[in-house]
Amino acid sequence: MLPPLVVLWLAAPVAEAEYHEEIAHWAAERGFRPLAPESSPQLPYDAAAALQIESLLEDAKTTAPGSASVFERLDRLLAEHPELPQAGWLLAERYALEARELAREGADRARELTLHSSELEGARATAFGAEPGPVPSAVPERQPLQLLGARPRDEVCIDGSPLSPGRHLAPGRHHVQLLRARTRVWAGWVDVGSPARVVLPDPTPACHELDLLDTDLTSPAPTPAPGVLCERWAVASPDDSGGLRLSMCQGSRCGAWQVQSHGPPTPGATAEAPAAERDGLPAWVTWGALGVGVAVSGALVLWRTGAFEPASHSTEFVFTGPTAAALRF
Repeated sequence: MLPPLVVLWLAAPVAEAEYHEEIAHWAAERGFRPLAPESSPQLPYDAAAALQIESLLEDAKTTAPGSASVFERLDRLLAEHPELPQAGWLLAERYALEARELAREGADRARELTLHSSELEGARATAFGAEPGPVPSAVPERQPLQLLGARPRDEVCIDGSPLSPGRHLAPGRHHVQLLRARTRVWAGWVDVGSPARVVLPDPTPACHELDLLDTDLTSPAPTPAPGVLCERWAVASPDDSGGLRLSMCQGSRCGAWQVQSHGPPTPGATAEAPAAERDGLPAWVTWGALGVGVAVSGALVLWRTGAFEPASHSTEFVFTGPTAAALRF
């Protein structure tokens, strides 16, 4: 059996079935059998967990002072579900609620929690009729973020905001999400220290869909994203004329497009054309002569049967209209 070759199809999925035969033939000529890349599992969204966290946050607003059980349950649930896109904002709300409760006692812990909350979601405006939260006595210095592990085209969101060049972070827990080709690849909590350094894991298996998906259809060859783990793979896509173009790739480099015709040849066309060439005449001469011969033979038969003689008793009507032309019927 031929070794497998992962072929990335870059077009509408419904059109791929039309080109299976051409892709298989192209791969077999190079000693491979084509396979579609496996789909990497996307991050789930646990709606039940999100609802439970929001319910606990509502309970925390009315919890009797000194009751820490609701905050402990929030910490556990949030730690277990970093895949929730809103996890950073939920943790900020949890910090703000406990800070408001501790502020009544004048605890330093309240100022620390307020600081953590503002780092996760930014400064809050005081709600109408509510007491302002505690102001931190000392704000830790933010440092330039050093991000490692992401591919050049990946998008990174920290605490719900896209990472911008020159981003500074304060020490503490932050929510980080990694996106590739608009698909969330990883999400987790990161404890940032000093210096502010974050190392992201890449959970994408080699030759899976997320490893190859961020590939551009450029000319004269496709352009994969830097950091592709797959050692050998291929790209297939229909061209503007309805044919098929393919390219062999290694890692993050692909060869020039190779255009293949689409569909089987017309029956009989390949057999007749070489015969005409062997006689030293173009194919169109042979087919043209055959057409003329058929027309002449047909006319001769009709003449011998009297088809071209006028009828002996036909009646002729002539109509002369406003113009000089006459219509006969």
